[in-house]
Amino acid sequence: MSLMENGSINGIHERGNENKDLTNSYTVTRVDRDAVTRVDVEVCVEESVNIILNGARVASLTITPSNLKEFVYGYLICEGLIRSIDRIESVEINWPDIFVKVPEFDKDDPGLWMEIRSSGCVGVRSSWMSLEGPVKSDISLSKDMIFHSIELINDLAVLWKTTGGTHCTIIFDKMGSLISYAEDMGRHNTIDKAVGKALLDGRDLSGCFMVCTGRMPAGMVAKAYRAGIPVIISNTAPFTTGIELARKLNMTLICFARPPRMQIYSVPERIKDIGTIRENVP
Repeated sequence: MSLMENGSINGIHERGNENKDLTNSYTVTRVDRDAVTRVDVEVCVEESVNIILNGARVASLTITPSNLKEFVYGYLICEGLIRSIDRIESVEINWPDIFVKVPEFDKDDPGLWMEIRSSGCVGVRSSWMSLEGPVKSDISLSKDMIFHSIELINDLAVLWKTTGGTHCTIIFDKMGSLISYAEDMGRHNTIDKAVGKALLDGRDLSGCFMVCTGRMPAGMVAKAYRAGIPVIISNTAPFTTGIELARKLNMTLICFARPPRMQIYSVPERIKDIGTIRENVP
């Protein structure tokens, strides 16, 4: 499945243009040791969008205003609101609202309620406690592939290099080939956008792995699980909820991946060349 040039996919009609600036320029005073100068810098734009699903507002999120169509496809999958993007009948972007129609969705579903997330957004209840069914995947990765994928973030995160204010998520196939990537001010949003891009391109994500710059609580792990991705790699820290959920779901969670080191918090068997694991080594 691939996105058609006329904006339709499998008969789905999508309307709306983003046309938003991603950065603004500001003149600031820079202090570097004894040197004080006036310089122009680029700063990330922060916007808010509302997701209206069958007439019900299910989420309001702060976001970098790019790839909104891909974002909403990925969001609905990664938050468990739909199981396949084929369920989406229409998407219309009328800034700041994104209107989505799906069949047989009950807007009074008691499982939906508004909550504040650690990323600063308000959205649907994301209950990972009920997730079950361990991931089954024969994916096997090498250390070199993992470290190479982490280093690619520096090449692909163009907005971060300009502003220092974004996160990035990249999805690779099991051979290490690039599938999709996305930048956003919110680490959760980057997963939604990258997943949405990959699904709209017809990719099967069960044989892929994901690299993120964000910390890894359960909400981030749950997004990858719902998208069918068995391996998550981050260059920063996990949280206890993320580790416990990854272990429960048989997902491989790797954090602090900064060549030549990384820490594997669950299912290290998927990393094929780490050698013999010794116990109780500081």
